Amino acid sequence: MIFLLMSQNFLPVVVLPVIPHLAEAQTTIHSSPDNSLRAVIIPVGKKGNEGTESRVEIRSATGETLGWKSLASYDGEHGIGVNHAEWTADGQFFVFNVDSSGGHQPWRRATYFYSRGENRFYSLDDYIGPVTSDFTIEGRNVVKTTRFNFEAKNEKELVRVNLGRPMARKQ
Repeated sequence: MIFLLMSQNFLPVVVLPVIPHLAEAQTTIHSSPDNSLRAVIIPVGKKGNEGTESRVEIRSATGETLGWKSLASYDGEHGIGVNHAEWTADGQFFVFNVDSSGGHQPWRRATYFYSRGENRFYSLDDYIGPVTSDFTIEGRNVVKTTRFNFEAKNEKELVRVNLGRPMARKQ
């Protein structure tokens, strides 16, 4: 809607009414380096807060769903939503961290990864303890982050994890 105000003594003025528009969470797609897989992050939180809870799907290039992980809660207030996500350089792992929709443990950055070889999702926290910061990817498949080391009373202990190695230990 546009209004044009006219007066004999003044220049015409165009008035555009301001209509607030809330940004809605949108599905994001992360293609693997070789473009053979797609990690699809779908917002599934309550209406108006869709991005606070997510579902992560791994799909083939043809769109077939190979695996998925729901991070939603039954009430839309206690789940987790994807914050940062990326593939490792070798395309063997999709790594992502999350925030709690209820604001629980704001110091924690729970981190997960999908293994292409195993076609499974894993919690990095299960291998190294509570992750306390965002991550970066180094080299082919190394995740650099910090963890809470309770024994050393260090809330930001730097760690580098070769994602291929935890997989070998868990077998």
